[in-house]
Amino acid sequence: MEAVTAAVRNVARAKALLAAEPAGWMETLGARIAEAEPGRVVLELIAGPQHRHGGGVVQGGVITQIADAAMGMSLATLQPDGMWNTTIELKINFVRPAIEGRLRAVGRVVEMRQTLLFSEADVLDEHDRLVARASSTCMPVPEGQGRE
Repeated sequence: MEAVTAAVRNVARAKALLAAEPAGWMETLGARIAEAEPGRVVLELIAGPQHRHGGGVVQGGVITQIADAAMGMSLATLQPDGMWNTTIELKINFVRPAIEGRLRAVGRVVEMRQTLLFSEADVLDEHDRLVARASSTCMPVPEGQGRE
């Protein structure tokens, strides 16, 4: 498989992501995009009781959700208009529990190939301690395809 020779630095998409009001799952969870630039997107979530499971810590799916989104959006900032991506594989390691406070998922592009895209994310607590580290493999998809 051959690497894409030049990723598109889609500055306009990064700016649009940053300017967009939270909607859908982001609105439901209370997540927002805090930073966006080509190849890097940061999502924030103020974790509270609504994000915890019965054991009293933030449910792993919530942490995975913000990590997955940060990774996918970071890839999208290097894709041309009309193209997005969808996750085909995701791995996450939880390092420490989170109970409440600000969580930041810092997504970054690792490599973009013609048919596969690779990214990573660190989820940090409000003390900048590592809560989880994730990696994903995505595939490019035309906008609207498989996203309904």
